[in-house]
Amino acid sequence: MIGRRVLLALAIVSGAASGALYLAAAQRVDVVVAARDVDPPRPLGADDLAIRSVSADLSPEGALAAIDGAIGRTPSAPLLRGQIVFGRALLDDAPAFGSGISLPLGMRAVALPVTAAEAVGGTVRPGATVDVLAVPIQGRAPPERTTELLASGVLVLDVRSESGVPLTESASAALGGARDRIGSVVIAVRAADALWLADRIATSTFVIALGAP
Repeated sequence: MIGRRVLLALAIVSGAASGALYLAAAQRVDVVVAARDVDPPRPLGADDLAIRSVSADLSPEGALAAIDGAIGRTPSAPLLRGQIVFGRALLDDAPAFGSGISLPLGMRAVALPVTAAEAVGGTVRPGATVDVLAVPIQGRAPPERTTELLASGVLVLDVRSESGVPLTESASAALGGARDRIGSVVIAVRAADALWLADRIATSTFVIALGAP
């Protein structure tokens, strides 16, 4: 008799647990997703966003549940279509650069024309710490000038394409499509160094050397 009671109790507990698991799996919540590919620093509009219903246990922490919480804000990184939008990944104000990095107080932003070969094979990314070398161009620079170290340990604010837009890993590139080539690297320097760099642009080829963070 006691054995039957124990088995009955176990069956009730097991049934209750199964029911709870089923209800948890069946419960749905809304999350905001990107309706199309979006590259910063463009603020999000209603057409950029959509609502998707997902299982409650699959909804990640911090995911937005309403489109109104994202409209007008700027993603800090590119969004791919269908990607869940997180509130912590959105900026209230558009950054000065597509990378989301702001120019430090008292510094100047200077864009140096470079190719991929001159920028560590195109591996230089915003946030990196780099050195800038100037190699004199024969026929333009004074004959006595040699390769110079123009700046050391400077912050990369952004990497731009040949067309002047932020060079980002867009959805088409991620899927094997064509990607624009690097055209310039934007760095933060002191005002005095900005004058020196500007003076060398017409007579030098710049080489970016990647340093440790």
